[in-house]
Amino acid sequence: MESLDNPVSRVHKPKLPGGRERRVRPGEVGALLGASSQPIACLIALALETAMRREEIASLKPGDIDLRNRSIFLPKTKNGDPRTVPLSPAAIETLSMVTPKSKDSLFGLSGDGIDSAWDRVRIAAGIPKGWNDDALHFHDLRHEATSRLFERTDLDMMEIRAITGHKNLQMLARYTHLRTANLADRLAGGKRGGVVHRNGDEE
Repeated sequence: MESLDNPVSRVHKPKLPGGRERRVRPGEVGALLGASSQPIACLIALALETAMRREEIASLKPGDIDLRNRSIFLPKTKNGDPRTVPLSPAAIETLSMVTPKSKDSLFGLSGDGIDSAWDRVRIAAGIPKGWNDDALHFHDLRHEATSRLFERTDLDMMEIRAITGHKNLQMLARYTHLRTANLADRLAGGKRGGVVHRNGDEE
């Protein structure tokens, strides 16, 4: 009946909340690692190299790591699907320095335990807490790692999605915040990647 209005036409789909855009700032990685014990420093470095979630790192077992094939197998992830994460040379070096806490836990920390250790290290490093733009949360390392994969490698979106385990490209985009200076360098003919120092900062 053409005279009737379609009530659905007045319904608007809710928008996804804006994702956090906090990136690691120059000097922060060095400060965090310097304030950490070796196991926590390795945990932070692994998060930055793999973009693994907090719970994925907490549930990581020594048997899940295959250094010969340069990969980590995650039997259970947030999406409910298993995932195999390829390891960079830096990630392999990091894992080689970790002494497993037990056969059931590489780091011996729960998700809450990682948060507690992160807070102690963050405070010691002088990095603000809270939910404002200046604060840095452990989950922000996943944002940072994802963005670095775009900035420092020639991997395409589907390859990066396979590493990070994002459910779709829309979610991947929400976790990617590229530095304007890097984009300007690319427009000027530069290649991906900059001079990356040992503390994770770029020149």
